[in-house]
Amino acid sequence: MEPVDVVLAVACAAANLAMAAVLLVRSRGGTAVPRIFGRRQPLPRLRATMHACLGLGLGVGLLVKDIFPPGSTGDAVVFHVVRILLVAAVVTALLSALRYPRSLSGETARQGR
Repeated sequence: MEPVDVVLAVACAAANLAMAAVLLVRSRGGTAVPRIFGRRQPLPRLRATMHACLGLGLGVGLLVKDIFPPGSTGDAVVFHVVRILLVAAVVTALLSALRYPRSLSGETARQGR
């Protein structure tokens, strides 16, 4: 694994896990709707789960994949765990996106633009 890949994997894992932590802290454990970067973040627990799955799947998965030799049982297990984490991240992203569809024209009209 190239050094650039390691830096990108660590940055991906750290950024996504930090975002999950910020969502949970700002929402007081998921009981309130936090505002991050000036925008409301509905379903904070679901979004935190998505970011945790992305951080573990992409970042940690890239770091761990080179530990086992190609074609070994450990390599296959890591591959399947990462695949499950990424699918879980996509499902949670879709759930949060489809739960609150946004209307761009209605948003701009409310803001008076």
